[in-house]
Amino acid sequence: MSAAVKAKYAGDKAPVVQFLKTLDGLIHEGKFREAAESFKKFEEDNRDSDFMVEEAIPFRVQNYLSHTIGATAFVKYTLRHSTWAVELTRAFHDPEKFDTFVKNAAAEVKKLA
Repeated sequence: MSAAVKAKYAGDKAPVVQFLKTLDGLIHEGKFREAAESFKKFEEDNRDSDFMVEEAIPFRVQNYLSHTIGATAFVKYTLRHSTWAVELTRAFHDPEKFDTFVKNAAAEVKKLA
């Protein structure tokens, strides 16, 4: 790997790091459909890095729900839905499903708050 390529993917310059920052912003603005849509473009351009985003998406959504609704309620939700992270990651590949999944999860977490 050349020095130029290494520099491109080093630290905060890495496309995945930049994308995760964008993803955080979209999720915290409640733009779930847009978040999943932006992933499709990222995935096309960064085939070798897409798994890093898939691994990070449950934490991003957990962080959003914990901060906007409540951490205790979110923990209760996860105890009742032990496969939520897997289902969320699958839904992330379809913007409509992802939007629906996160909104439904948020509604359930609110009921538990």
